[in-house]
Amino acid sequence: MNPPLHSTFRVLTLLFAAILGLYCIWLLLAELYRPGVDRLSTGPQSAAMAAEQRNDANRAAWIGRIRGDLWADSAYTYADMLWNNSDSTSQPTRSLNQVRERLDWAVRYAPHQSGAWLLLAGVASRYRWLNPDPAEALRMSYYTGPSERPLIPLRTLVAGQLPALDNELQQLARRDLRVLIAHQEQPAVMQAYQAATPSGKQFIEQTVGEIDPTLAESLRHGAQ
Repeated sequence: MNPPLHSTFRVLTLLFAAILGLYCIWLLLAELYRPGVDRLSTGPQSAAMAAEQRNDANRAAWIGRIRGDLWADSAYTYADMLWNNSDSTSQPTRSLNQVRERLDWAVRYAPHQSGAWLLLAGVASRYRWLNPDPAEALRMSYYTGPSERPLIPLRTLVAGQLPALDNELQQLARRDLRVLIAHQEQPAVMQAYQAATPSGKQFIEQTVGEIDPTLAESLRHGAQ
């Protein structure tokens, strides 16, 4: 090898090694701060526990920056906002802005994450955001994770709280209800029914009545 070519090869090799080393350091730093919150909490207790790790999740996301999975982890620590008693006027604006920002980054860099779309749908519906449309965010949750069993109870809960479901969303929500009933998860159906809007209650009651009339009767009596 000619001396100039040899020198060029060495420089390029060292440059590549330096870039690779920096990349490894970048990955390692993010993982050092990354907490164990790697999925959306589907209940108030687990969401409260996840909220305690918010600072570490935020640090990991800021270090990772373009890693959608880390932004989703950070957003998941705000899932307690789905169950607290604050409405859109009493919830701190800073928290709402933070969760919106993290969810925006999550779905931009990792749009395949069904949990991020579901959290976006739930928060947008609960706090009456016009953009994004909660129904469209919910639709994306169905598209990206139709068979993610842990998300189905919460997804049914969010679907029932929307003002209206179009035909496609009704079909998708019916499928989730059938899964819940088939796996004997009646409490999740009852919870979704009790938290639903009047139109949501009617939809759930009608769908459940086609599958399990006895459970539909229990829903009606439980709501009285």
